[in-house]
Amino acid sequence: MSPRAVAAEVLVVGGGMAGTIAALAAREAGARVVLVRRAPGATALSSGAVGVAPDPFALPGEPLRAARGPLEAARRLARLRPDHPYAVLGDRLEALPDALAFATRALAPLLAPPLERPRFLATSFGTAVPAALCQRSQAAGDLLAVGGTLVVAGLAGHLGLDAALVAASLERYRARGGPPTFAVEVDAGLGELGLLRPHELARRLEQPGAAEALGAAIRAALPAGAGAVLVAPVLGLRPEAQVPERVAGAAGIAVAELLADVPSMPGVRLQAALEAALAAAGVEVVQGAIQGATGPGAPIAAGATEITAARWVLATGRFVGGGIARRGTLREPALGLPVQAAEGREAGVDLAARPAASLTGAARVGPQPLLSAGLRVDARLRPLDARGRPAAEGLHAAGAVVGGHEHASDGTGLGVAILTGYLAGRAAARPGGGE
Repeated sequence: MSPRAVAAEVLVVGGGMAGTIAALAAREAGARVVLVRRAPGATALSSGAVGVAPDPFALPGEPLRAARGPLEAARRLARLRPDHPYAVLGDRLEALPDALAFATRALAPLLAPPLERPRFLATSFGTAVPAALCQRSQAAGDLLAVGGTLVVAGLAGHLGLDAALVAASLERYRARGGPPTFAVEVDAGLGELGLLRPHELARRLEQPGAAEALGAAIRAALPAGAGAVLVAPVLGLRPEAQVPERVAGAAGIAVAELLADVPSMPGVRLQAALEAALAAAGVEVVQGAIQGATGPGAPIAAGATEITAARWVLATGRFVGGGIARRGTLREPALGLPVQAAEGREAGVDLAARPAASLTGAARVGPQPLLSAGLRVDARLRPLDARGRPAAEGLHAAGAVVGGHEHASDGTGLGVAILTGYLAGRAAARPGGGE
């Protein structure tokens, strides 16, 4: 059986945040876009919120309201980290607010509108992290927006959240302008919860009356002066089930989810929103690994489909997504592009040939060259060869496959994905890659 032939102007390889934003940006610019993916992206493993840049110059213990906005924090990070994508982009970093606004529109109504400042959102470990974007189900938990006591509500029998521990840990932010905290435990009559996995509890809360029962139980347990309630990140899988709204309506108070750890129900919702946005925009999605890739303009096979496109965006992720692999040395497997790692003042493809163990450090907060390895790109997000020249005409890269940032630990992962996806998609939609 002959493969189905598809001609497009832009081919995006990768189905996570970076690939989806690239495809949507190219589509908005008028290009015919095909997106190829092996599987849903690693976005489904995220907390569901978007970190752009922690301010590297912020002083310990400074007031939360003193935090710089996402763009200024990204500028500061770029000055400190010359290999970071924010630094490599140069003046194109100024498009960050436009990229965040684009992502918010594309993923409406899941995402809450961005603010000029970061939202400080609590995790199930009792820490608070800055987020440039978050889901509507998380927004009311912003420590700077709570008027009154922040109540952490645990579910009786649910082993996934220690409400008392979270509330006690969040008290440390009170001196920095956060709200007072208080813990309660409620029994919503949902049955035995101890062995339920997050997705099972999320599904249970979607059932008729379940969200309302939880809200009523929260309302009965509220202390005087409560301003908002934090709950485990399990308020449904389908936004159309309106679990957060139903719980808040019955509770009579703003209710927000904590940021999620893996497995992440908000992350699953975010990935579902990405897929819905692609369908709504008319982007054709082809499932399968690409084969026979030599570069833009040449046909490639993905499953039973043969695709030809003059311009490509590689958004294949890093180790989880398969965009970077170790085959004797760190390599980009789709086109065999060289991978750069950096350690102190030493950087380049030669470093990527070292044993993996020598590219990691014992100090978690220290540099981890292995985790920041990826493609070297220029300011137009064109992958470079070993001599520092564009590797192929019409080729761009976006997201975690771009090196220079530790996307899982430095707080910039989804921010880099959105900004580079937006810029790469717009560039790929125009012949010659012009802005």
